[in-house]
Amino acid sequence: MKIVALLALCLIVTLVNAQGNYKKVCYFANWPYYRQGAGQYGVDKLDPFECTHMIYAFAVLDKVTYEMVVYDSYVDIDLGGYQKFTALKQRNPNLKTLIALGGWNDSAFTTQYSELVSDPAKMTNFVSKALAFVRQYNFDGLDFDWEYPGDPGKPEDKQNFITLLAMLRDAFKPYNLLLTMAPSCSIKRAEVSYDIPGLAATVDFVNFMAYDIHGAWENQVDHHAPLFRRSFEEGKEAVIISESIDYWLAQGMPAQKLIFGLPSYGRSYRLADATQTALLSPAIGAGPLGPYTGQDGFLALYEICLNQQNGWTVVTDATGKMGPYGYSGTTWVSWDDIDMVITKVKYAMNKGLGGIMFWELTLDDFNGFCNIGLRPFSKAITATLEGRPFNTSTPAPTPTPYPITTTKAMTCTSEGTYYADPANCSKYYRCVNGRVITYYCPAGLAFNSNISQCDWPYNVPGCA
Repeated sequence: MKIVALLALCLIVTLVNAQGNYKKVCYFANWPYYRQGAGQYGVDKLDPFECTHMIYAFAVLDKVTYEMVVYDSYVDIDLGGYQKFTALKQRNPNLKTLIALGGWNDSAFTTQYSELVSDPAKMTNFVSKALAFVRQYNFDGLDFDWEYPGDPGKPEDKQNFITLLAMLRDAFKPYNLLLTMAPSCSIKRAEVSYDIPGLAATVDFVNFMAYDIHGAWENQVDHHAPLFRRSFEEGKEAVIISESIDYWLAQGMPAQKLIFGLPSYGRSYRLADATQTALLSPAIGAGPLGPYTGQDGFLALYEICLNQQNGWTVVTDATGKMGPYGYSGTTWVSWDDIDMVITKVKYAMNKGLGGIMFWELTLDDFNGFCNIGLRPFSKAITATLEGRPFNTSTPAPTPTPYPITTTKAMTCTSEGTYYADPANCSKYYRCVNGRVITYYCPAGLAFNSNISQCDWPYNVPGCA
């Protein structure tokens, strides 16, 4: 009996330490529920043993009450998104589930977060309601994703943010709730937005967003997540991930509280000249919509694998300072492949960092399109954290074939007429003065061509 008990204890310890002694923090976005075909992803596809911490994105800040509120009540509440997400702990009691507040769409280029932290009464009310929110939906904590304090906003945002986080920490402590945040990896941004010693004293850990350094908002192509300084990068203006890590550590962030972020997606551009494909070649905007993600300038890992299978040229960096890039025609994209994932995880381990975060679970290859097993991005992280080689010798099962719907260029044939997007239920168009104007339905709704209005998805064929 003692031997059986000992074996059971060993099994429990093995499960508890499934990522070694490191955190593996995985974001989960709720909007891929609306994607079509092979891109559709809901809470039901999550593996409770895949990560040590899972973060549900996003809740948002109400612009009137300055309280934390549900973003998409249809997915999050009506379909049981929150409930199913936190219920994953029933299968893995060691899993921690958090709710993320903010994100790019809610907090970038807005002032409501600055207004919140500028008013003690608003902050007091926010903290009270945030605590109630987290406990009501059975989350284990809050991940605060304000992008970014002080821009736009006020210079005092930097310290006011620490005040708010300290208030949250004090409110959360009696309930053993976690408090985390997600910062930019730019040193210049950190100087404006983050009191790093203050953050170290108030949050449990920091999810370091070491990606999106370059993208289609620039007029030349470049890798969006290079790890080390490259030969053409000079001066302090360049954002270098490894140097940003050193900066945060030097400013007082304990290594164990710094969680290194990886992107399971690529950033794409449209080349100005299809014959000029090298780094820093001229670009004239974002690459075309991903066939499943439906976002210009952005491709999930599995969409990139499909591109490679369609004859794209792929260029790898012999110096190992960045992941690969690829191109076909005028489309150019950069990403982190499995080799670069392993390189970055080992880098984080060598620096003594607390673990790995990645954005995000629905962008990994959960269909097996890359032919190196299901969820290779995530599994490569786990294997490396545990000190194991990542085995790519066993191909994934043949994925279920889904048609890829490509959105055709719209042309105006009737002034004022609305048109539904054939690949995105929430997207629609209207002809105005001979031009095509793009619109999006509010979260949780789909465009109904029969009434030319946004409607419940179950009223729109193919969108329920």
